[in-house]
Amino acid sequence: TLPYYLCHVTYHQYTERSIVIIGSVGSKSFSSMSSTLNDRRFLGKKIIITGAGGNFGRDGCIFFACRGACVAAMDNNADALNETIASVESVCEEMRQGSVPEECIGKIKGYTCDVTNVGSVEDAVKSVGEDFGGIDMLWNNAGYQGQIKPTLEYDPKDFATVMNINVTGMFIVLQSVAKRMSAQNNVEYLRREGSETNGSSHPFSIVNTASVAALRGTPAMVAYSS
Repeated sequence: TLPYYLCHVTYHQYTERSIVIIGSVGSKSFSSMSSTLNDRRFLGKKIIITGAGGNFGRDGCIFFACRGACVAAMDNNADALNETIASVESVCEEMRQGSVPEECIGKIKGYTCDVTNVGSVEDAVKSVGEDFGGIDMLWNNAGYQGQIKPTLEYDPKDFATVMNINVTGMFIVLQSVAKRMSAQNNVEYLRREGSETNGSSHPFSIVNTASVAALRGTPAMVAYSS
């Protein structure tokens, strides 16, 4: 439920950006950003967001960048990915114009990636690690809704595509990122990132997007809700 909650909130923040980012329409006051600026949980954290070219992914990128995170935005649609990058950079620039401290403003870099292709994912994840110096979080958000058709008319090929992206693709990304996180889980990395856990746990997080469609057998969405 976490990604849906975040996206529900940030969707309104983004569509009402003049209110949330600059306080009020035409104002350069950041008074309404106080809660965002005080939220330092993600300051300097490196997060991968897949499906970053879609609405949820784009708003997630904005959410984390506004809280000082380094965002690795992944999508197989280069044009949509570039739109997300432009949106995030625009919001970050508004924050600078509003005299928000630079350390509270995140950054974003795009990576074209096919989540159903192991090689593509491995290359992208490797590049993120090299560019950002590590990976702290993953929002596994890429997904495909599939056809909206009655079960008796549904194309098995499209069913397979939905499963390949939403299930297998999710696992491919999860596994690749988890391997790198496991390799990072050492004293030197944790000390450098200020994330020591006194041996009780680890500082990394992976969140996979799911849908309530799976809980109620949504009609005409047999693949997506499976």
